Amino acid sequence: MCWKSFKITNWIVLYFGLVGLFRHVECAENKYDNYTLIKIYPTGIQQIEALKYLEEPEHQVEILKKSRSFNDSTDILVSPNDIPFVKEFIKNESLNYELKRNYGRTFESVERTPKRRILRGFSFYEYHSFPAIQEYLDNLAKRQPDLVKLQNLGTSYQGRRMKLVKISSDHNAQNPIIFVDAGIHAREWVAPAMALYLIHRLVNDPDARKELDGVDWYILPVVNPDGYEYTRTSRANRLWRKTRSKNSQFECFGVDGNRNYGFKWAVSGVSTNPCDKETYAGPKPFSEVETQMVRNIMMENSKRMKLYVSLHSYGQYLVYPWGYTGEYLPKEWKKLDTMARIVSDAVQKAGGQPFKVLSAGKWYAAAGGSDDFAYGAVGVPYSYTMELTSGFEFIYPERLLRTVLPQYYEGFRAFAAQIKKEFCLKYIGQRCKINSQEESGTNS
Repeated sequence: MCWKSFKITNWIVLYFGLVGLFRHVECAENKYDNYTLIKIYPTGIQQIEALKYLEEPEHQVEILKKSRSFNDSTDILVSPNDIPFVKEFIKNESLNYELKRNYGRTFESVERTPKRRILRGFSFYEYHSFPAIQEYLDNLAKRQPDLVKLQNLGTSYQGRRMKLVKISSDHNAQNPIIFVDAGIHAREWVAPAMALYLIHRLVNDPDARKELDGVDWYILPVVNPDGYEYTRTSRANRLWRKTRSKNSQFECFGVDGNRNYGFKWAVSGVSTNPCDKETYAGPKPFSEVETQMVRNIMMENSKRMKLYVSLHSYGQYLVYPWGYTGEYLPKEWKKLDTMARIVSDAVQKAGGQPFKVLSAGKWYAAAGGSDDFAYGAVGVPYSYTMELTSGFEFIYPERLLRTVLPQYYEGFRAFAAQIKKEFCLKYIGQRCKINSQEESGTNS
């Protein structure tokens, strides 16, 4: 059996428990094949509070998403052994629910892209391997050297070379920067796909010159390449979330990168258990080389960076600081909220679903997020987490990318128009331009 390679001292077994450790072990078979997805719909505050009971670790259910309102679901994955307990809980709390059995059998095969890429070239409506993504970016920078520059950031924990994409019509103009990253959570494939589509449109769409005039775009398509590639190795690993760094003391893998940033680190919504497969915050802030890279990008460009967007999935949310608390909001929260609603309206006008807009902490309190760090530590005036797509959980179908990615792009156009409207005039002496239409707000 695959768990035989684990050497666990008695005191560690007592601390974390045999069941928890063995459930964490990464075996070759697809354990999710016989799991059941249960979507629970609370109808009152008391039921929302009751659902917190399922988060206690001894219950061994995987919470994919939490309810944030009466029109929102809590989505959980349940093993065959735990179905009776969950059904009894649902019955006792009089909860509405729906379920999907044999959930893992709906997972698509993960290694189809290389063959298709050879036959048809690089498609922006497919999910690609990290090497294929890097090859595309290298080729793009060679084809469009005036627009695209790549900055080597170093290597991930497992040695994958990471590069920041810088897109500008004038790299010497010192324009305001919009920084977009994606893929800190390995299983959220639609996020890197959106980042790549954004790069594609900015560079190759003639109409995108308006988005390039007066603002520079910095895009890191895959923050967590080790975890991303791990989710591609087998269907059993498809729902892996964390990085792939190894904790030598406990022989467990990974840190939740979006709990690892050094602003209000670990004060809420995190796990201190290195073997927790969801929200382990790491042994210290910025323990992960990947989050260090994002931090360095922000700090090195802090004076020019005016907007930060971290792409995630799922749930169709656009949230802003604070994430570490829901008790209070930043002083400038109305500006954050207004910008988010402008973006949501643009996506909806393009045929997409509107975003649910609120502070991240009102959604659920979780400290150590990149959006809080950008806003609270670096001073980026606009900072957001964008949760893409609703439905299909983390297994968003490729066949729908052709529809939703252009819709989300319109949201980024709205972001750019607002950033230029607010900040470009301050950069006139450094060739940041703004035309009369943008100044009057007609393009926003």
